[in-house]
Amino acid sequence: AAEDELTKNFVAKYQELHGEIPNQFAADAYDCVYAIYEALQAVGAKTTMTASELGTLLTEKFAGDFTFNGLTGEGMTWDETGAVTKSPKGMVIENGVYVGLD
Repeated sequence: AAEDELTKNFVAKYQELHGEIPNQFAADAYDCVYAIYEALQAVGAKTTMTASELGTLLTEKFAGDFTFNGLTGEGMTWDETGAVTKSPKGMVIENGVYVGLD
């Protein structure tokens, strides 16, 4: 089974809320939300900023010095087009639990 706390917590909470094992798409969505959350914190986002201002700040941050470690990979970075580069974590589901691939 997955040994890292982030994955264990994600799977447990997902099962609690949805009654099933999360798939890769759930993990991708989780990473997207938390990458944006961390980037917003990094740029000092304020509730008084417009959507346009926030969009500009996020675009600059993601294409700049932002790195994110998540469920689906570590050291994620984005280029100017929004394409992600990461060292992926290979996982399979065996007997209802995520198991890392070596």
